Amino acid sequence: GPVGWVDARGDGAFAVALRGAELDGTRALLRAGAGIVAGSDPESEWAETVLKFEPMLRALVVP
Repeated sequence: GPVGWVDARGDGAFAVALRGAELDGTRALLRAGAGIVAGSDPESEWAETVLKFEPMLRALVVP
């Protein structure tokens, strides 16, 4: 989703958060996405999403 700011004059800046986590006690909800544009290749976008999701998952998994 969007992450950013707006000041009193209405100026601001936003970016799209492609990864996020909600932690609640012993529960975690992890999300990952991709920035899809007209020239995107679905298979490579999926592979990139999985690759970027793995560090969040590894941080929560106890070996």
